[in-house]
Amino acid sequence: MKLKALAAILALAPASAFAAAAPAAADPTPASTCTAQVIPFAPQFLTVVTVRNNATTPLTGWSVTFELPATATAGMVFGGTLTRVGSAGTITPAPWFVSLNPGVAANVGFSGSAVPFTPPTAIRLNGVPCGPSGR
Repeated sequence: MKLKALAAILALAPASAFAAAAPAAADPTPASTCTAQVIPFAPQFLTVVTVRNNATTPLTGWSVTFELPATATAGMVFGGTLTRVGSAGTITPAPWFVSLNPGVAANVGFSGSAVPFTPPTAIRLNGVPCGPSGR
């Protein structure tokens, strides 16, 4: 009789009540981050992007993308090579920044001009939005 009562109780209990607690998942490797600062002096601007590798392995194959009206000009570039197709721009890192070791940061960017004044927007590292620099 006691076995039947125990079986009835077990049948009503959810399966999750008997599952062994899974070990806590390890913290994922922190992602690499970027901050962007656009310094305006209309009709010109200076864009500085800081890319920081917070991971435990080197960051390779990275690039910074942005939007800038096709009528705007991009001038001096530092830390990489800038390419543009219409309003889309990409900065690929210079050879000395191609691989960023853990804890290392790199600055890339460019100056430009736009009339009417329109600085770069949608600045991203490998598709992930960059935060403001806070400077």
